[in-house]
Amino acid sequence: MPEAREAPDITSGAGEARLFCVRLLGGRYAFEASLVVEVVRLGPLTRLPAAPAFLPGVFSHRGEILPVLDVNQLLGMRPLSLGAAARVAVVRAGPWKVAVLAEAVEGLVEIDRAALQPPPAEAPGGAAEFLSSVARDGRGELAVLDLPRLVETARARSVGA
Repeated sequence: MPEAREAPDITSGAGEARLFCVRLLGGRYAFEASLVVEVVRLGPLTRLPAAPAFLPGVFSHRGEILPVLDVNQLLGMRPLSLGAAARVAVVRAGPWKVAVLAEAVEGLVEIDRAALQPPPAEAPGGAAEFLSSVARDGRGELAVLDLPRLVETARARSVGA
């Protein structure tokens, strides 16, 4: 089994937090950049029988079969487009390697750790339970996801499906 990487606590320490920014739920969301393996175009998708809607299928990438996670649907929002231009961030969260579907990929951003604030009690689509912090940069507000927790929740919900 590949080595598991835990998400570091991005709010501790001094200096800059390196985050990977995507558009989800109509807003800007980010997660620890070290979790991102690469960004790729979504290949042909194979749907799995009885899989929950937030797992629209799997695709083959570099000899691996990766599950595709639609965070919008996991949080009860409208599904994201799976068109030819769809991009996914291939991430490793804990022992799991998954492809996170996004409306758009912004890429790397650096935020001063001192600028990271506690998340609000409420967020679109129930995302609040998965937020670790919020911040603002030159492009606007940014919500930072606890990606390992989000992926583990998706895994637990899919096993129970």
